[in-house]
Amino acid sequence: MSRYDGLDARSELEQTVAEDLESALKKRRFEVRHNGTKTQPAKAGLPDIEVWNAKNHINVEVTKTTKSSSDREYLAIKDHLDQSKEKHPNKSCFVWYISPETHYRMMGAMRAHNLSREDIPDLVMMPVCFSTFELFVGKLVQATKDEYKAPQIVQLFSRCKDFADDESVLRIFYEELFPTDNELRKRLEAREDNRHQTIVQDLIRDLTRLEQDLRDYRIALSTDAIKNVIYLVFIKLYEEKREYEGKENRFTKETFLRFQEYAGQEEKKLAIHELFKKIRDDPELRKANLFTDMDRLSEKLKDDFVVKYFIEPFSQYHFYTTKVDGLGAAYEVLGKLSGKDVKVGQFFTPEYVVKFMVKLAGLESTDIVLDPACGTGRFLIYAMEDMLSRVTGVNVDKQKKNVKTKQLLGSDDDTNVAKLAKMNMYIHGDGKANIFDRDGLLLSDFDKKIDVVLTNPPLGNLTYMKDTYDDDFRLKRMETIPRKNQTEESLTVFEERLVRFREKLKEAKKTEKKVKYFEKKVKEYEEKVSECRLQIRDGKEEYKTTGNLMKGGALFVNATKHYLKDVRDEDALPEWRGGKLLIILDEGILNTDNYRQARQFIRTHFYIKAVISLTKDAFVPVSNTTTKTSILYAIKKEDPDAIQKEPVFFAHAEKVGINTRKKTCPNHLYNDRTSILSKYSEFKKCVLESYDEVHFNRERFLEHGFEKGIIG
Repeated sequence: MSRYDGLDARSELEQTVAEDLESALKKRRFEVRHNGTKTQPAKAGLPDIEVWNAKNHINVEVTKTTKSSSDREYLAIKDHLDQSKEKHPNKSCFVWYISPETHYRMMGAMRAHNLSREDIPDLVMMPVCFSTFELFVGKLVQATKDEYKAPQIVQLFSRCKDFADDESVLRIFYEELFPTDNELRKRLEAREDNRHQTIVQDLIRDLTRLEQDLRDYRIALSTDAIKNVIYLVFIKLYEEKREYEGKENRFTKETFLRFQEYAGQEEKKLAIHELFKKIRDDPELRKANLFTDMDRLSEKLKDDFVVKYFIEPFSQYHFYTTKVDGLGAAYEVLGKLSGKDVKVGQFFTPEYVVKFMVKLAGLESTDIVLDPACGTGRFLIYAMEDMLSRVTGVNVDKQKKNVKTKQLLGSDDDTNVAKLAKMNMYIHGDGKANIFDRDGLLLSDFDKKIDVVLTNPPLGNLTYMKDTYDDDFRLKRMETIPRKNQTEESLTVFEERLVRFREKLKEAKKTEKKVKYFEKKVKEYEEKVSECRLQIRDGKEEYKTTGNLMKGGALFVNATKHYLKDVRDEDALPEWRGGKLLIILDEGILNTDNYRQARQFIRTHFYIKAVISLTKDAFVPVSNTTTKTSILYAIKKEDPDAIQKEPVFFAHAEKVGINTRKKTCPNHLYNDRTSILSKYSEFKKCVLESYDEVHFNRERFLEHGFEKGIIG
């Protein structure tokens, strides 16, 4: 609640807002005028409040009206803005629309207005909720006139492309005016996260209902229903992206009906198929093989259904410039409907965990990053954001293009999921051409080419006896797969038989019966024993795979050893030179006797940097499964014979930002000076400062006094 919520709309609200604006802006050489009286609101036909200086004129429209009731105010606001421009043609004219919270339809109307006038530098409408406005004027009132000058304030309007909801507007105020305010940053992130979790759960509910409606109306059955949901979500995302780029969004109610007329589909009502075909045939998407001619909406899907059951109810969601992952929500619906939600690794990794692993990786803008079990591509999307933020120096545009088009690789062996990842990467910038519909264990063309692997592979059991896995794969490439030494087994059998036949030969010589037969048998097994011993001496033993199933994490750890570079950074200390692996593992791999061989493989081929144990509830919000997991951070060894000298960082995260009821909660992973990420940074600093040239000095590390502690 803000101080404005309790004010009377007729006699107090506009008056108080005008007074606060005057206190905040007059010392910055703005004039402020309320077009009402001390006891009455502004007269009809005029903006509620006007703010101006020599170059700019801002209409301030104030209301306590909320939800859909605010729709009727839009035309009046627009008329006031047009009139202000007529009166002040040489000034830049703008609007602040101040309300308790901005209804999505009002936000959409203002957004459409702003984007339709992209070539015009002014006439921008900016929605500001009460709490953001209170923060804004409060900070300006308390600051000197030299802080937050007029050009900075006017600069807010230049970010009109990013006006998507009240949280995004607050973020603009933070980024443009108050970027060093850490308390505001925390408040903003908490507000975004709370809002985000609520929206995502509402979205999943609505997508599930849409999928059921498609079935109930016999438009699409079985897996076709969820495919239609995914295609509709992508159409919405694609059109929002078009809108952001200054083109018409053809998927609002008004514009879609206009497109229907343009496509000549007023009678047949099949314009949705024409729109999807246009998107599907986008040369950029064709080049990336995102769609084929087989990707089609159900023939029974008509425009009236699309408008009533998708366009209208889903207009409250905006995906492109917000944190809301529309395709990810569709992915979760897909998982629940297909019964895969118990296979934790196949579905969402909690967002905080993804962000933490990306931060922990310490990515460089030049890294090549792979997720061999990419799902909808969340690791790659966050990695891309992180890498782009690190681009510096010359040819910045070229560097950023390389990050998007060449340095982010993903694979998933589920065709539908790989398609979702391609869609997501396209919407978030690029990288779509580097998402592959392939088994993440069979990417040998990536061997020794990857700088960083970030992944959450399936945590359940996978079979390694598929037809696509040959003996070379099982016995040579995958060292963690259990096997038995057939040569040693044969040697034992042959030695036992040789002893037995020698005894029989001895008895036969006494009776002079079957001597030649047993001599032949003794010679035969002497040769077999000799052959086995030679194979063992020369390292040419034959092995045979045992069993059938193994935890996915153990198999993927093995595969990533091949993908990662032996040397990622030649200038680094010996235990920091190789490619980096950050992977979520079922704790059974790290703790049980059945996976001793997998743990030995990790110790042999990697330097272990950190093991972060996650609460058993970490995946409950996204998978309804209490699988106990840990994050393993390791760096590939250049020399498998080398022994790790550095200590390992261990931590347990009891809270990961979202609880079992899908509500935001404290986040022990990052964002705080006492967080695991901060403590790991301290630990790493102590480790690196404990070297004598290339030799780790354990005593010096202990002298640093790094101590265990409790987060939170």
